[in-house]
Amino acid sequence: MARPSWQWGLTVLAPVLAAGATPTFDVDLTSLTKPPLWEPTFEEYFPGREKNEMGLGSPVVLTSPTREEFLFHARRGYPIVVADWAENMTYTGWSCKDFAEAFPFGYMKAEYIDSLPGFNKKQHDTKVIDGELRFKLGSFKPDGKTWWYNFSRPASKRYKDDPLKPKQGPYVWHVKDELSPKEKKQVQQRFEVPGFLQDPLNKAKMNRSFEVWFSPGAYSGAGAHNDGYCESVVSLQLRGDKRWRKMMLPKMSFLDSFDEFDGGVYEAKKWDPDLGFLNSAKGAVIWPPGYLHETSTLPPPDGQCGSALTLQYAFPQPVQFLRAFLPRLSMSAEVGHCVAMTWSGYATMHVRGVVPTPKEARMKEQLEKIQTLVDTNQDEEITVDEVKTWFEKSESSALRSLPDPEFLQHKYLVISYMAEDTVAYHDMNDDMKVSKQELWDSLVQWNVVRVRMQEGLKLLNRADRAGLEAWERSLDYLRREPMDLPKDVRPEMQERGV
Repeated sequence: MARPSWQWGLTVLAPVLAAGATPTFDVDLTSLTKPPLWEPTFEEYFPGREKNEMGLGSPVVLTSPTREEFLFHARRGYPIVVADWAENMTYTGWSCKDFAEAFPFGYMKAEYIDSLPGFNKKQHDTKVIDGELRFKLGSFKPDGKTWWYNFSRPASKRYKDDPLKPKQGPYVWHVKDELSPKEKKQVQQRFEVPGFLQDPLNKAKMNRSFEVWFSPGAYSGAGAHNDGYCESVVSLQLRGDKRWRKMMLPKMSFLDSFDEFDGGVYEAKKWDPDLGFLNSAKGAVIWPPGYLHETSTLPPPDGQCGSALTLQYAFPQPVQFLRAFLPRLSMSAEVGHCVAMTWSGYATMHVRGVVPTPKEARMKEQLEKIQTLVDTNQDEEITVDEVKTWFEKSESSALRSLPDPEFLQHKYLVISYMAEDTVAYHDMNDDMKVSKQELWDSLVQWNVVRVRMQEGLKLLNRADRAGLEAWERSLDYLRREPMDLPKDVRPEMQERGV
């Protein structure tokens, strides 16, 4: 029988050992289903997607989904469009003018306002919030005479090389964290949630997390960027149609990770979108952490400024996506922090005292500890009910790591949802159980990813290019294929003369 294709990577280890080096990790790869830094290809994980005229794939499109249908797709993490999410919502159809007249007290950010020739911020009612300038919804006239929602202003000059990139700058109003409690209540009380997420946790999370994006004129939008959220994001189109291009984070090494903020992927010459589609009014786009995205509105037929909400829900989370692509997500400048801060609980089942290690013996101790504490009937299969029971115990860290303390008002619902997501994270065969093999595979992956980050950051902080190259090469046997190291290194290393 021919050995699995990934096992050919084991031959990479031979020269390292022959040279007398001791590998950092001593894990027996034959004990694993796949090597710990192995990832599926885009086509393997998201098969059968239709292509548009530009050769870009399409998202999963759902209409009036059931809760179960949404759960399945949301946990997989493939970008989704729910075509009728905003059907019958109070805010559906609202223009920018409607928001300005209803909530004149708000202050919004004007993206790319510095690109507007002759603009003088001193002539306007502004606030500085978190070090950034904000303009008042109820009075802002960029040129001193035209209301902001009737005024188109240029996006970044960097975007002129591609007609699909945004040409006009949008506005964003951070309702969630830039209003007084009284003002926030006025805005949030008109928000409704869809039927498939009708529970107190998701209602509270969505209502408290939304911000409003305004798009005056045609081709208004944001350059390709990544968000720093550790959870799925929703963009709900209230008025107007918006074209999207999306791109999964590319594979990266410590030498060539890049600025994922607005347009950084263009400058790094890594922009290679895999999805392209139109989201029409009332539709919602949902995507997982780490998915770069670019937007540009279509010309509005009625000339009205378009609007959209961006928000997050609590459960389910795209846990199967996180598990499948953890190696590359950990390298992200925007969401890499989530591996240690938020997602580790999935891998460790919130068992305390589980810390990253390169040693197989220690990993096996972790495995036995988790099974002893969580697998109550010791049948080497961990069920959702067993995880619920474990999360209820004070020895578990599950309820200590909640991002929103108000979730404790619905303790048992939180436990139930967290247990389902945790089991789904490890579950590779969709039976909603965690076998001993599945747990071992996930634990080894998590340990290798975490140790890779810890050791790599030490070398990066010293700008040790030779050390980083050697470190990355030493991990090739743990990958599906060797990492392609760049000739041009990341900017902060260039600045230090490396």
